[in-house]
Amino acid sequence: MPEGRPGAKVSYPDMESLEERVARLEEQVASLQRHLGVDSALVAVRPERPRLPPEFFTALRAGKKVTAIKIYREATGASLLAAKQAVDTMAREARG
Repeated sequence: MPEGRPGAKVSYPDMESLEERVARLEEQVASLQRHLGVDSALVAVRPERPRLPPEFFTALRAGKKVTAIKIYREATGASLLAAKQAVDTMAREARG
């Protein structure tokens, strides 16, 4: 723990370069979003979804919800109820 006043900003030699890199990357992402026509407000609001194996999506498209729920639970460790709710939501979104 660095010494000094509580709440005082601590300066590390590499921190400025990291901050510059992050700022540059944020500018690049914003540029790509504009180029692709992506609304950044929608991207920020959308919750993260877990990475699921291709078998999950195959089962979901085939309407095999029980199989999709099983795969979802194995991939995420979610409870049965949470997995069912997630699969139901994804199935509704897929139908449009």
